[in-house]
Amino acid sequence: MSDYTWILILVLPAAFWYLGARAEVTRFLWTRYPPSIAKFMDCAACSGAWYGASLGLSGYFLGFSLPFIQPTDPLTPAVTGLVTMLTTPMIAALHIKALEFLGTAVDDG
Repeated sequence: MSDYTWILILVLPAAFWYLGARAEVTRFLWTRYPPSIAKFMDCAACSGAWYGASLGLSGYFLGFSLPFIQPTDPLTPAVTGLVTMLTTPMIAALHIKALEFLGTAVDDG
């Protein structure tokens, strides 16, 4: 694996959060969530932790992880989940601000 695989581990949970809670392309999905699921998916830290733990678990089996923990360490999913619990809201906020800055091609009227 590349030395920069850990960047994907930090960025992918934010992308998954955006797709599962905000993206227009997946509106058909997130508008049909039950209230308890909608509340969870809307929380970038909550869903980001689970996305990160899932990536950490897959990294445990595929041999990649964050730079400060060995991929074969059984704590990889937990540590990755905790790290992405912190980084997902920050990256998601940056993404939302960037989208606001870019504006839209369609006039909201």
